[in-house]
Amino acid sequence: MMGWLGYLVPKILLPTFTWPHQVLGSVDLASTIPPAPRLLPPTIRRAVGFVHDYLQTFSYHYCRWCGIPFDNQIAALPFGLVLKWSDGTRLEEVAATMIARAAGFPVSKILSYGDHPDTPHAPVSILMTRIPGKELGELYEKMTDNERESVFAELQCILQVMRRWERPGGNNQICSVLGTAIRSVRIPNHAVGPCESEAEFNNHLFSTVSSHSFTTREEFEETVRIAEKIRKSQHPIVFTHGDLKHHNVMVLDGHISAFLDWESAGWYPDYWEFTTPLRYGPKDFWWNAMVRRLGGENYVTELESEKALVALTVDSWVW
Repeated sequence: MMGWLGYLVPKILLPTFTWPHQVLGSVDLASTIPPAPRLLPPTIRRAVGFVHDYLQTFSYHYCRWCGIPFDNQIAALPFGLVLKWSDGTRLEEVAATMIARAAGFPVSKILSYGDHPDTPHAPVSILMTRIPGKELGELYEKMTDNERESVFAELQCILQVMRRWERPGGNNQICSVLGTAIRSVRIPNHAVGPCESEAEFNNHLFSTVSSHSFTTREEFEETVRIAEKIRKSQHPIVFTHGDLKHHNVMVLDGHISAFLDWESAGWYPDYWEFTTPLRYGPKDFWWNAMVRRLGGENYVTELESEKALVALTVDSWVW
């Protein structure tokens, strides 16, 4: 149906329509972290949530009309909009995305966000602008060397800028941009904090260590020894995206059009950004090679410890 729609329907109503996006470098990048936004009060967020309920239902019929698959987590809408309502969506993502946009990074513009207390697994929905382009993983093999280097340089720029931000208040708390718990699939029960120190953070990471997946006591003890190396160093606490994956990088015409999914963003030990994507996959995978170039090669010991910790805590993971 999209074929005839493209001829008869105004482009602004099509699911392919996008507004002009914020290009990296079109505005000065923030040398200090922008202030956290003042979020709407709960009563207004609840009212917005009711509207978003209807928008998701509308999206189902809209997608059928357009002849495209309906995605209840990233619901397509006309006028260049999408409604994100997924398990990982929280107010912390709203705030982090707004901060990233205020800093000059290429991210979606948030138009509204609503509360959904009846769905505790997905308590917040976000109405935002659709981003043009495709995921980096879909395009990488077809890109020229110059395009790949442009994407690398732009991603490096984003990471370097935000890692230089100083923490407001000057403390070393590990937490979200709102000072609340951080969320990550890497953490037991997917959330922790705020933690007053890296030692407290490490204690939580090690809290579910188990020997269940080991065949011998010696193998278990050796893995614990490797994992414990991460406790022996103090790491700077820096601003971190927290989910540095190729599917979160959108590309258009050889340049980054968006850096997506800021739900895990916050203040973490400096290795966290890079060891997150490097824990899995072969070393010669192109994305792992890029992450090492971006800075992951500086955290060989931390990566070794984290891989050991994965084996020690796998029984506690909640998906």
